[in-house]
Amino acid sequence: MFNTRFAMEVATALFTALLGLIICIGSARHGISWNEQGPEAGFFPFYIGCMVLIGSAVNLAQAVLARRRLTSHFIEFDRVRDVAAFFVAIVAFAVLVSLLGLYVGIALYLPAVTLWKARLRPARAALLGLGAALFFYVCFEYAFKLPLPKGPLLNLFGIY
Repeated sequence: MFNTRFAMEVATALFTALLGLIICIGSARHGISWNEQGPEAGFFPFYIGCMVLIGSAVNLAQAVLARRRLTSHFIEFDRVRDVAAFFVAIVAFAVLVSLLGLYVGIALYLPAVTLWKARLRPARAALLGLGAALFFYVCFEYAFKLPLPKGPLLNLFGIY
């Protein structure tokens, strides 16, 4: 009963709705309006939480409307290993980010995953990782002026 695709669609929609609600409530505590200096700290996260809530509601409605078509198993037993490998890779990425910072974590994680799963050539995988890390660095640090965790390596090279 709980291994049907319908059950997983509903559970995922409810889980993401809960996350969106938590984001909205947390953002509201930091202020979600504009003042004379610009948007308050919770302005952007609040609207991202609202988008997550709306997306969750759409996903839930789609699942309910398609309930009869979603009776198959969510995951076949022989695919559990692939899902577990993906989960382990995500946990490894979280550990990399907490130890080395977001940008170095991306620069290491993407090449490793694309080498392992997509079987990209090493040079392309390295370019993908470095390009993605550089893209996110420019976006967050310069365009959005939102400093993200850089970790000890970037601090060692004086990149703040």
